[in-house]
Amino acid sequence: MTSVESEDAPKPPDKGLQSERTSLSFVRTSLSILGLSAACLRWLPPFGAAALIGPALAALLIVGVTVHERRSRPARLALFATEKATPALGMGAVLAASLLLLSASGLWILLK
Repeated sequence: MTSVESEDAPKPPDKGLQSERTSLSFVRTSLSILGLSAACLRWLPPFGAAALIGPALAALLIVGVTVHERRSRPARLALFATEKATPALGMGAVLAASLLLLSASGLWILLK
């Protein structure tokens, strides 16, 4: 059985769409966590300002990731074009840490 496409046909060059999708996923995840941090403001009246320490720290981490993402995007696209790009493990780790911090502060509120 033969394939529909010829194996000798040239493939179109990647215009950096994979890197763009990764960048957009970081922004989308960051906005979700930032929205969740803002939703934690409802804890302020019954539990006091101490309940907002975790969400505030998580929001600061997220703002840092978002700023770093916006500044490093052109350099990452250039590396991707030369096939020398590496995964953005640091930004992923900061996103995970902010989620853990937000979750821990929520558990602390529930158990308080």
